[in-house]
Amino acid sequence: MTEIGQRRQANLELYQFGDSPCCMKVRMVLAEKKLPWQEHFLKSWQFDHHQPEYLSLNPHGTVPTLIHDGRTIIQSNVIAEYLDDVFPDPICLIPVDPLLASKMRQWMFEEQDYLFKLIVVLSFNTMMKLRVQAFGLDQLKEWSKLHPSQIIAQDYLQRVVAPADMEAVKQATEKFRWHMERLEVQISEIGGPWVCGDMFTLADICLVPIFDRIEYLNLENLWEGLPAVTQWYDKIRERDSYLESVHPFEYRMWGPKKSIEDYPYSEDDYPVDS
Repeated sequence: MTEIGQRRQANLELYQFGDSPCCMKVRMVLAEKKLPWQEHFLKSWQFDHHQPEYLSLNPHGTVPTLIHDGRTIIQSNVIAEYLDDVFPDPICLIPVDPLLASKMRQWMFEEQDYLFKLIVVLSFNTMMKLRVQAFGLDQLKEWSKLHPSQIIAQDYLQRVVAPADMEAVKQATEKFRWHMERLEVQISEIGGPWVCGDMFTLADICLVPIFDRIEYLNLENLWEGLPAVTQWYDKIRERDSYLESVHPFEYRMWGPKKSIEDYPYSEDDYPVDS
């Protein structure tokens, strides 16, 4: 069977949130590989990812989860590397050169262990708190009962209703800028246009959903004055895989660029198993 035939017959299912940067990176890999896949859309605000059926697939209750021919793979970076290993065509996303591969994994690690945690702080103090206004506290309390750990559920409710922690936001933006300055050096020294030079890799794919979220939070100034980073982000947004994978605006969570007044909540606004 040809490689194209193998890709077409691949039985791939993705359990995901549309807005999740971790899910977007996997969608981008699938798009780069031109792989067909079936979506299982999870409503995070209703704690779908903490229900027994999903926990039987992913005991951590995190997203995404990939099912390939009945086999389960979890953790977004692991999924990304798995897909590149199993489906090396039509594009390889991991450098053969060990040094470049190490550079790629360093930035994958930086995204996972640092940048993602910073956008959680920034998102929770802006977007997430709008859920009270959008859904109403009574509805959030009702959904919270679906969480298997009421300790975690009550902590979530308290954080959602608490005033924004502006000191935490300030510290997160300062740390994020520090990482952007490091990325500027990386791209400049290697010559671009990508994080690992001429080759587009998983490092680029893992970083761009973070940029997408920061842009959606109206914080593009965090890479202002960094020309290599700016050009990198502009270039990656031209790729078909980005255009196919970025979450449609009408389905995104509310935030600085999407008001609740203009986009009130409706169950029909969210795709399920589309």
